[in-house]
Amino acid sequence: MNYESEKLAATLKAARENKGLSQRALGARAGVPQSHISKIESGAVNLTVSSLTAIANALDLELALVPRKAAPAVRTITRSVSDAPKVTPEVHKEIARLAKQLEHIQSLKIDSPAVENLQRQFREIRQFGNLIRNTDTLRSIHEALKAVAGAGGVAALQEAEKHMNSLRNTLAQGMAHEDHARAPRPAYRLDGDSDE
Repeated sequence: MNYESEKLAATLKAARENKGLSQRALGARAGVPQSHISKIESGAVNLTVSSLTAIANALDLELALVPRKAAPAVRTITRSVSDAPKVTPEVHKEIARLAKQLEHIQSLKIDSPAVENLQRQFREIRQFGNLIRNTDTLRSIHEALKAVAGAGGVAALQEAEKHMNSLRNTLAQGMAHEDHARAPRPAYRLDGDSDE
């Protein structure tokens, strides 16, 4: 296996691990046998374009031919995206618990717009999962959702909605502050430009 193939195999493996997928789960998504994915990652087999395309799609990656002159800029952008914080196992566990509890609440057929709002807010929170550092709020939302299934009813549902909305807003504002604080940096300078 040549250097470029090794690099590609390592990139695919890292993307799979960052997604939290096993080789078997990736294989199911991509329609490629797990044994073939294992061979690709270990360099025991050459990667075909069809397998690469299927695996890349399953990992939410885009294949593109980039002009050689643009490659450094593309690598820089890709590196900045891959350096983003990851969802911690604790947060992942709490989000899974919330998803399960929300499914249970859906099955109760409670007639309230709060149920739909909770679902929408939960989808948004899931997108910001990598920004959540403290699971206390997720646990309090889970407890409020458990009360809905018990004797809490609509009042507990509204309480859970309030907690979920607060967390969603905090995460969204954190992203806005982070984007504002990080000043854009040019990828290159023209001759004669200076910072003064």
